Amino acid sequence: MTGFTFFVFVCKTTFPFNRQEGAIGKKHIKMKKIFTLRLMLISLFAAMSMAMNARIIDYNTDDGFKYKLNTEEKTATLSRYSGSAKEVCIPDRITYSEETFTVTYLGNSCFYNCTSLTSINIPTSVTSLGAGCFNGCTSLTSINIPSSVTSFGNGCFQDCTSLTSINIPTSVTSFGDRCFKDCASLTSINIPSSVTSFGDYCFQNCTSLTSIDIPTSVTSFGDYCFQNCTSLTSIDIPSSVTSLGDGCFQNCTSLTSINIPSSVTSLGDYCFQNCTSLTSIDIPSSV
Repeated sequence: MTGFTFFVFVCKTTFPFNRQEGAIGKKHIKMKKIFTLRLMLISLFAAMSMAMNARIIDYNTDDGFKYKLNTEEKTATLSRYSGSAKEVCIPDRITYSEETFTVTYLGNSCFYNCTSLTSINIPTSVTSLGAGCFNGCTSLTSINIPSSVTSFGNGCFQDCTSLTSINIPTSVTSFGDRCFKDCASLTSINIPSSVTSFGDYCFQNCTSLTSIDIPTSVTSFGDYCFQNCTSLTSIDIPSSVTSLGDGCFQNCTSLTSINIPSSVTSLGDYCFQNCTSLTSIDIPSSV
């Protein structure tokens, strides 16, 4: 590994000092500022040289996995899968040039449009799923998400049209925008009490979703969160929620009842537009 090393010698510097105000005293202050600035610049260059030592290497395997390897941290990001296997098991570690790298991140769009993929096993070394990670995996029916994962990127499971159910570990705290958008076969989802918010368009067009249990940890529904969930018949909003975004339940044509707690202070525009089966709704005075 090639790097740069800086040796910084800090010498004790004595400046003329004038107890009286005057040109010499002002010059002394100016010189001290210049000296301090130079030390800061030297420290900055030293930090930059250390960052340069971390090399990112592209590594492709014979079974279709493409990784980006961080040679300093000894971690690996799965950047793309180009194989055609129906069942995929992601390894927790890979070996390159006699060094071991831990797989910690599934990169953006890494399984994008892998239409043959039916199931996938994610190792416990992975902590985050990137944006669009499984977008367009139209044959994916099941997925095992380990408790090490803390976040889902935007559009993480978007257009997974065959996904019927998914269990979310308690380590996950939020769903990104469009997280389950267009998951037309999703009938149920387990949302742990660790989740605090649903992003915009989170469950949009989940046309098979009939009900959903929302924990009291959730504080807000994003814009168009449940738009076009045409099979959703009822929903109980916990008292932790303070706002419902624009078009939140728009076109939920089977929705017959909904409980809006007094904690809610704002309803977005078109929030219940075209909810044709909703005959009545009690809106609290807090809105």
